[in-house]
Amino acid sequence: MHVRGLINIMKTIVIVLILLSFVRLEAKSIDVIADRFERLENALEKMSEQLNDERLARKHLENQLAEEKRRHFKSRQLAEGTEIAFFAHVQNPNPHQGAGQIIQFDQVITNIDSSNSAAGYSAVTGIFTAPVDGLYVFSTTLMTHVDHTAHYMIYKENTAVCTLLVNGSNGHIYDSASCNVVLVLTKGQSVSVRHFESTDHALEGAFYAGQSTFSGFLLMQHYPASPIVG
Repeated sequence: MHVRGLINIMKTIVIVLILLSFVRLEAKSIDVIADRFERLENALEKMSEQLNDERLARKHLENQLAEEKRRHFKSRQLAEGTEIAFFAHVQNPNPHQGAGQIIQFDQVITNIDSSNSAAGYSAVTGIFTAPVDGLYVFSTTLMTHVDHTAHYMIYKENTAVCTLLVNGSNGHIYDSASCNVVLVLTKGQSVSVRHFESTDHALEGAFYAGQSTFSGFLLMQHYPASPIVG
């Protein structure tokens, strides 16, 4: 009985030791798993930072490409710029001008529009209509008929931007005045020269060449800005 009891005790001790070894292995496995989770979290955080850096770098690159595109448009304009220009004068004396009457410079010498639009200068109406957005330069020189004095204005749409006093009275007989303007126009906006007073006045026509003239040209075309994505 004594030997058999001793054997049973030894069996119990072995079983306990085996169980304790399993517990230690399980605890060690938990520590390993926890360590792996921590490493995975660190790796994911690092990947997130890398992705954010790549997103910022991509946005910066897109902004650089947009700026390069705008520069390309400007260089293309210098190399292949749109040509818009006109020059016209009054052929015959233009009597009996009423208030606000648009002067018709009916003799067209130059009328260029490489944009192939239906705009530009019209000798029928005396109005220039901008074919494209851009910065334009306009000039007019007016000579009064004998012994006439009058005010004229250059108009952008219906807003006066320049005034001329042509004084042919008080012994001047003939007199002339000039005005130059630089205007930013959007496509479709108009420019014209108009008589101001309500009293009757007259402009002189061409003698050897135009004495009352109107001219303009596109100095620089404006292109729409490219949208920045990101």
